[in-house]
Amino acid sequence: MQRKLTVVLALSSLVTAGAVGVATADATELPVYGVKSSGLDQEQAQRLQRAFGLKDVQRSEAGAVSFADEQRYQYMPTVDKGQGRPDEDGNATTQTALDTEAIKRIRTIPADEAAKRAQEALRSAGVLPENATPSAQHTTFELSDVNGRNALTANLDTSVSYTFQLGGLPLEGEGANIRVSFDAQGVTAVSHAARTYDKAGTVEVNDLAHGAELCQKYLGASVKPEVSYVYVAPPLEEKVDKIEPSFRCAGRNDDGGAPQAITLPAAVGAELPQPGPGQEPRPGQQFKSQGVGTQVGSEGTGNCSGLPNTAANIGTFNTEASNHGITRDFSWLDGNAWESDFKDPAFAGGDDTNWADDVDLTYWQGHGSGTGFYFTGCSSHTDGKLANTDARWGQNDVEWMSLFTCQVLEDSTGGQTWAQRWGQAFRGLHQINSFTTVSYNSANHGGKFGHYMWRSPFLWWNNPMKVRDAWAQASIDTQPASVRWATMGPVTSTGALGNYNDYFWGKGSVGPDYASSGVFWRISGAS
Repeated sequence: MQRKLTVVLALSSLVTAGAVGVATADATELPVYGVKSSGLDQEQAQRLQRAFGLKDVQRSEAGAVSFADEQRYQYMPTVDKGQGRPDEDGNATTQTALDTEAIKRIRTIPADEAAKRAQEALRSAGVLPENATPSAQHTTFELSDVNGRNALTANLDTSVSYTFQLGGLPLEGEGANIRVSFDAQGVTAVSHAARTYDKAGTVEVNDLAHGAELCQKYLGASVKPEVSYVYVAPPLEEKVDKIEPSFRCAGRNDDGGAPQAITLPAAVGAELPQPGPGQEPRPGQQFKSQGVGTQVGSEGTGNCSGLPNTAANIGTFNTEASNHGITRDFSWLDGNAWESDFKDPAFAGGDDTNWADDVDLTYWQGHGSGTGFYFTGCSSHTDGKLANTDARWGQNDVEWMSLFTCQVLEDSTGGQTWAQRWGQAFRGLHQINSFTTVSYNSANHGGKFGHYMWRSPFLWWNNPMKVRDAWAQASIDTQPASVRWATMGPVTSTGALGNYNDYFWGKGSVGPDYASSGVFWRISGAS
């Protein structure tokens, strides 16, 4: 197997080896905002805890505060059905069945009531920024079949996510994140990571027409760009004293798919993201760690597809795996990320048995759509898109296919529902984790996903999360309120058995591999 070195040319007309400024013919001015405060101090965290009636909250050194009730967070009624058949690696499994009658009896509070409760509690604690606006949505459970028929839809909880503005423009990012979840009993989760700002002058910015040209060059010729001004709030761990305007680059591909949204600096003369060193070509003989025990793999397309944060994000996932003693079987970036690594050998050139289906969990980042994900601009081995019709996962090893990309699990596209499009991929696979909407390029979604999934308990908290909950929480931490995360999996024809509550191996119970009956479950919610 020989992989040719792919030279990143996609940005060659835009960037050079040195710092690059943005040339412009038309410009205007927008405000710069200075940071007044960042995160919550200990006293504010305690007030937040008391306002929501919580037993405890966790506060990071940077001032981010979080809470998740380990029993009630995104709870779905299930029944323990005892020991299942061992996994292909000999691991013990536990069978879990849906309690459909209990699901039907779930009562959630109305969206307007949830928003009111969140507003009152945050305001009483003195931790509600003036520029924050609530929007409430339900976390939803569904059963659907490959013929497009919906058997059950039920709301599991009500979440209130906040959007932010500065001077009438959106403020987005991990440092602009407040979210509260409620069930019928009360609060099940809280996330609070925000700064306060003052105006600190203005900066000359390029106009939106120039922004569209810039976005086009990064996202590729096949994308019809949609560009807007936005302020980006970095994670609280990243110390900043001011923020300047950026361009939000989004759009649609020729086939209706959406690229992962990115941001680029809008200020005249600002430095643009630079292409990284990339990866050496794959060696002539197969490179694999051949490790024992549980294993993960990662792949992603970065600069060659206009995504500047992919290498960093994949790196955070790999680091978390290493820190928790989990073997990384492979990690391919840019031109070394191949469509054939995800394609079943039943189709020409497919080789997933040696890659994406040869580990327990595969993590992917790149552009996507409801019908697959893309390698365009990076590689064409064996082609530029992994179509849903080419996916047959779980026949060898993989349990959890985690796709940090856009719209894979969207409600409907091309006249087919999410269950119709992706149901055929389940050949022993437990879950697909992805999104129903556009997702936003992130430099640490993978690391957060791994952290929540693999973390070690400390006293009465910090227990590992279920795989689906870890995916949801990583998405809540890194994505704006408009983004909906989702997880789907198969349901058996007898007993409604399924992998609803899987933990990663060694972190809690895991179900056996199930043959698909043509019925699938999906849980989706707002970030």
